[in-house]
Amino acid sequence: MNFRQAVSYTNKIYKFLRKINSEGTSLPGKYLRKFYPDFLIESQDYVTSYRFAITGTNGKTTTAGILAQILKEAQKSVIHNELGANMPNGIATAIALGLYNNFKEYGDDTPVDNFVIESDEAYLKEIFENISFDYLLVTNLFRDQLDRYGELDITKKKIQEGIRINPDLKLIINADDPSLYDIEKNIKNDMIAGRKKRKVYYFGFENVEFCDFDTQSNSPSEVIYCPVCKKPLKYSKRFYSQLGLWSCDCKIKRPKPDISAEVKVFRNYSILNVKFDGKNIMYKLNLAGLYNAYNALGAISCAYLAGIDRKIIARALDNYKPVFGRAQSTTIEGKDVSLYLIKNPTGASEVLRGLKNAQNTKILIAINDKYADGRDVSWLWDADFEVFKNFSNKIFITGTRADDMALRLKYADVNLGLMVIDNNIKKTFDYALKSLEQDEKLIVLPTYTALLKLTKIIKEKTK
Repeated sequence: MNFRQAVSYTNKIYKFLRKINSEGTSLPGKYLRKFYPDFLIESQDYVTSYRFAITGTNGKTTTAGILAQILKEAQKSVIHNELGANMPNGIATAIALGLYNNFKEYGDDTPVDNFVIESDEAYLKEIFENISFDYLLVTNLFRDQLDRYGELDITKKKIQEGIRINPDLKLIINADDPSLYDIEKNIKNDMIAGRKKRKVYYFGFENVEFCDFDTQSNSPSEVIYCPVCKKPLKYSKRFYSQLGLWSCDCKIKRPKPDISAEVKVFRNYSILNVKFDGKNIMYKLNLAGLYNAYNALGAISCAYLAGIDRKIIARALDNYKPVFGRAQSTTIEGKDVSLYLIKNPTGASEVLRGLKNAQNTKILIAINDKYADGRDVSWLWDADFEVFKNFSNKIFITGTRADDMALRLKYADVNLGLMVIDNNIKKTFDYALKSLEQDEKLIVLPTYTALLKLTKIIKEKTK
């Protein structure tokens, strides 16, 4: 079997899985890597321009999606794992299907311009052993799935193991996150005869203004100590969690960003004033939340370094549609439904922040504890569910850990009479949808596998 045949067989497996109502994001890649082990290694020969990798705790899927949209607006062909399957098998599936479609449209063995690949932090080393990337963007490091990864220093080491493999890799790092300050430090073999030290670019916000909703963030701070001397950090401005303008008495401080910005955050959009190479450009982002403004700034940073024109970036931001479940809204049976993935205390708290004092809204929270979610749901106690303390409408609670979620809301002083609890996701979603009055909308807050279940349910309803 040759490379072209391997691509074709993977497409057939994917289509078969779709026929039997399976998403098929990882299984085709699993088979592909068994019958053609060098697929990922050889796939990089079919890229003529940049290979971007994106990792970090929060924002990988959205950042990758925005960057892919920018490159497409620039008339570049792009392969990226848009469904968020970010482990090696899922990445293999995405690349194989992308190449199949490219070969079909432009002829056998026609390469693409770019890869934009989001990677699970724990699998970055394995992916980098197979594909040499030009750029790695690291979004942030928050506490996430401790049963799978351990504490933040373990996650950081996993990312560093991936970085170490490729001495030519250029890094794009969030300057506002002190946990990333030394991520490129102490990596052996960075200095190789005849090569300069690894190139690192930083991006970050100089100022954040919240314009039409709660300015107080209750996101838990994951890093409060200096990454060098371990003393408490100081902040002249703190945006959310540990992100902000930080410094320490030991003289280290937030790196000066190569791409900096000021942002005005509104309830449903943000205005970014981005400075790079002596020029200031205004962009509008049609996504809610400061966390999405960070995602956009990371993607813009990649686009700047790839030489993409500012007008093209602005048009791409205007045209970008989020991946389903990442602040995605849809209409089902004439009723408005919005989904926001929640998976750790920081991300969940920032989503909840935008829901404080929500009007004409019912809430559905779906908490699963499968492997992809993380078995440990203790993070629920660190997320700011107190925003629902004065909520006056129904809250539907479902998933394998519905009882844990209901208990968390009880201790947040949420009215017990408002809660509807049932482990069956489909049954609960149907009931919640049916309960909506004409002027009401439903906000759905699922963990990852609950989101996949809900996606199937919603697709069936919107066929």
